[in-house]
Amino acid sequence: MKLLTWNINHRTCNKKIPYHMAKAIASLTPDVIVLTEYVPGSSHQIFIEQLESYGFTHHFMSKRALKENQVFIAANTKLECGNILAPTNIDKSLPSNVLHVFLPEKGFNILGLRMPDYSKLPKIKRQCWDWIQQIAAENVDLPFVIMGDFNTDPVDSKAKCGDRINKLKDNGWQHSIPSSGASYWAIINGSGRRLDHAFISGHFDVLATEYISESGSYVFAGKKSEAMSDHAVLLIEVNIKSGCQ
Repeated sequence: MKLLTWNINHRTCNKKIPYHMAKAIASLTPDVIVLTEYVPGSSHQIFIEQLESYGFTHHFMSKRALKENQVFIAANTKLECGNILAPTNIDKSLPSNVLHVFLPEKGFNILGLRMPDYSKLPKIKRQCWDWIQQIAAENVDLPFVIMGDFNTDPVDSKAKCGDRINKLKDNGWQHSIPSSGASYWAIINGSGRRLDHAFISGHFDVLATEYISESGSYVFAGKKSEAMSDHAVLLIEVNIKSGCQ
């Protein structure tokens, strides 16, 4: 089963979704799509209809919040909305950036999220990571995937929460990260950073994982004018182990 997560760079704005974006996503043949930094604007309904035409007939979006980003999840299999909600007492931007779904026909959960850019608010970033670690600890014994934009690179300092990724690994989560490449390129100096991640419970075998900036005629990310985002797609392939559903 292929799981895809992608920050599509709406930056809390009602940006028009490129007409070919649904086809570009479908060309990667995912089964589940987790889009972060998503804002439902004028092209939202057309985008949904296009996804449905490619077989992604089930979808949910996190609760709408004005001047905030949402998470949008679509799949070619049945979805049910889960009960995990982000706390409201950390920061107003966090709740709309989290969406929990359950795939009843596959027997596992996905928590899609984007951690807002708290690079200048380290206390809030640590609180967000505290919450993520709490949710991870509560669900590590279930078939579960946590994926999205964590705004944290594994090489970041402890002050910037780079150590939190290894803590999830130490607590039994598989870190599905490509062996090369980056998922985001800074505007100023162009340096690549690995901000988009997937953490997989031990109920799965991780078969493949890659960052995709270009595929065929589609430019998902990069400096080219036709790039659809400033983030690459993270595409992983997993297989749930026998008896774990």
